[in-house]
Amino acid sequence: MPGCIVAIGAHAGDMEFTAGALLLKHARAGWDAHIVNLTLGEKGSPDLSTREYGQQKRREAEDCARVLSVTQHFLPYSDGELSVTDEAARELAILLRGLRPTAMLTHWRHSIHADHEAAHYLTRRALFMASNRHFDLEGLAPTGWAPTYYADNWEDAEGFRPYLYVDISEVFADFERAFKCFAIGRGEGGYPYWDWYEARTRIHGIAIGVQHAQAFGIDEESKRQVRETL
Repeated sequence: MPGCIVAIGAHAGDMEFTAGALLLKHARAGWDAHIVNLTLGEKGSPDLSTREYGQQKRREAEDCARVLSVTQHFLPYSDGELSVTDEAARELAILLRGLRPTAMLTHWRHSIHADHEAAHYLTRRALFMASNRHFDLEGLAPTGWAPTYYADNWEDAEGFRPYLYVDISEVFADFERAFKCFAIGRGEGGYPYWDWYEARTRIHGIAIGVQHAQAFGIDEESKRQVRETL
């Protein structure tokens, strides 16, 4: 049955770039799809003020969401200053109890960007709080435990190993359209984001015999197979 998929990113654009096609595919299959932006990534412009660029990133994220058929959520934390605190984990846990995810996506645990690592550990902490009945979170009922998958991101490469591959060929054109709702997705920030992610989806697609795929990591302890015989 369709469920609820929630992707939690450190900055607006992180989950759209790394998991947008997967989210769109789930949305078209009847799932509720959500992106939670812990910050806007407002300190990423060499020219605009943080206020101006934050407003731009929010508009871009909302435009992208309409293409991906997802709901955007914006938390009030500052780019470059994200920390794993009980306050932030609690706010995220309250949101998770409201959304009641059946699957979650976030950053891999190692990154060259401290915000990405903080997002990883905040997500894990928040899911624990949301699913544990002993945390009083505004009277909301505990969620079930949702499996969490880690996105393939050029900044989060250390130790990342793709494990789960999803064919995104049928939604690839709309994924590109959504990706390029962001100025940096169109190459305006100097780094060729689209070239990198397009190449990764093609490489992952070749690995499983399709045109394009997105790949995700999982925790080592989740890598189990149970069989009666080989």
